[in-house]
Amino acid sequence: MINQNRTLTYILIVLNLFLVPILYFKTYIGPIPLSIEVILIPLLVLAVLWDYKKGNITLNSVRVLPFIITFGLFFIVSSISLINAVSLKAGIMEIARYVSYVVIFIIAVKVQFTKEQYFGFAKALAASTFLVVVYGFLQYMFEIDLNLAGLYALQEAKGRVYATMVNPNYYSAFLNYVMPWLLLMAVVYFKDKKMQIATFTFYGLLVMNLILTYTRAAWVTMACALILLILMIPKRFMKNFIKPQIWISTVVLIGAILFMPDVQSRTSSAILAVQTMLFPNSIKEQPVERPQTEAERAELAKVETTNKAVNSRVILWKTGLYMFRDNPVLGVGMGNYYTRYKEFTTKYPELDIGHETYSVHNSYIKVGAETGILGLLTTASFYIVFFLYLLRLFLKQHNEIGKVVAVSVIIGSITFMVQNLSNNLIFIPQLNIIFWLVGGLSIAFLHINQEQKDFA
Repeated sequence: MINQNRTLTYILIVLNLFLVPILYFKTYIGPIPLSIEVILIPLLVLAVLWDYKKGNITLNSVRVLPFIITFGLFFIVSSISLINAVSLKAGIMEIARYVSYVVIFIIAVKVQFTKEQYFGFAKALAASTFLVVVYGFLQYMFEIDLNLAGLYALQEAKGRVYATMVNPNYYSAFLNYVMPWLLLMAVVYFKDKKMQIATFTFYGLLVMNLILTYTRAAWVTMACALILLILMIPKRFMKNFIKPQIWISTVVLIGAILFMPDVQSRTSSAILAVQTMLFPNSIKEQPVERPQTEAERAELAKVETTNKAVNSRVILWKTGLYMFRDNPVLGVGMGNYYTRYKEFTTKYPELDIGHETYSVHNSYIKVGAETGILGLLTTASFYIVFFLYLLRLFLKQHNEIGKVVAVSVIIGSITFMVQNLSNNLIFIPQLNIIFWLVGGLSIAFLHINQEQKDFA
């Protein structure tokens, strides 16, 4: 194995991990979009080709054929779906983005790196995450272009934080993906008290940023992820959690959260929203009578705005489902949901919520609407392969760092998949580059760690 920590491949992956989360811009050179990932991904591919030709990098023994087959099947289906596309340009651009994720994932999985290089990748992502989180706090404190949509009768909140992620929902998904890593490093992996406190404080900053996104689905996802994390590493986690520096830090964090603006009302609204979606008949119609007290008026307003939000989301989902129903095999064409949106709200007036176009707010419905049942099946296939690899590697880890990495990436990836139920996250380049790059690097690290007892 080559022990050169400064190969072009290594440097380009570090740059992707560091710059993609913090540097968002999008412009066009003629018809060609230009963004940080459009610049960095081709450079990474060229770097890999150059380093491999010069013998600066070698390939590991991870089997990637199952990934190539499942990725390839979706590529074929999405390409065929363009038969139904109104906008070929939108479809081709979406397919090109998809191919770029596949390329960086295969590079991350197959290139052999040293232990020091993997730690370098982790430091790059941690550094970028820290900068993003700091900017998130500054954005809220100084009210820098806060997102004012979707606050639903909250009175104390200034707005919703999105930091460098364009949208609060996207930002919350990024935070939920990263948080398991930090919590496990603080509670399970680090032994030094100062490092534990510093890492847990970093984790706390992410939690508070997540609160400031006021994304209810993300709050629920965070709570469920914490439960799953405890179940996957119960003994060591709980043993270390009762150490004074950890539980004191936890108490301080919980106290800080409770005093944040509108936390209790938004939490209540989140629970009500989940209840309304899962058990719609459990919310009884209240008799029509005028609320007498301020508390009653506030409660009525919360129920009304929550129901309105839920109903709007359900209508958006129905729009995508109607597209799927009318085009069940190949959909309306890859990348063509927005192009066909107005057509369907005109055809089915009950779907019209007053917008020329609007997000479906569900990645899986969007995949079905654009590529049909074949697209859904092939999409599911490569995510299933991805999680099967992770679970198999988790069971084979023999040391603590291996278990921490495996559990972290599994839970982080689950939170990402869950939040796709209420947002189109798998279509967002910033998030997907981090998801597939970190996922690929983790699989490669875990594979090497199980083979080489002294690797980590």
